[in-house]
Amino acid sequence: MTEEMKNHLIQRDKIVKEQNIDALFALEDNSDFAIALHEILISRFEHNPEGLSAIQFNLFLCMHLENAGQADHILSFLQEWFPQQSKDVVNALKDTGAIKSAELIKQAVEFLSKDGSWFFKSADENSQTLMAKIDKEFSSYPDGTLRDIYRKYAENNRSEIY
Repeated sequence: MTEEMKNHLIQRDKIVKEQNIDALFALEDNSDFAIALHEILISRFEHNPEGLSAIQFNLFLCMHLENAGQADHILSFLQEWFPQQSKDVVNALKDTGAIKSAELIKQAVEFLSKDGSWFFKSADENSQTLMAKIDKEFSSYPDGTLRDIYRKYAENNRSEIY
């Protein structure tokens, strides 16, 4: 890792630690912006889960869903991490402008058992195949890179991020 890269990471970590929203919005790289914003939102959520504004919570949910889709499977989010927000994340994706992603997650939610039991416990082979397809399509960013969508949404709602 170069010295420049180290300094860059130190700067981003400082923004997160201080929750310096002005410095956050001054970041030029949308990936850095999304990473720092997500870490800030996680910190705020852990401190006070009810304290996030609707805009902040939309970003929080979308970012967690994206992480689940990239790291494992959207079912991690929908059934393990935030099962109570499975329908809320559809609306959050729509609000941020990720319309195609919202439609995919809506389809996934419709496959979930109404009693909250684990998807694979009751899903037939066809449902499992369709869920895997939805997961793959979501993870392929049908709306474009989500970090760009997060940035635009945050810029349009800047006062709510503070």
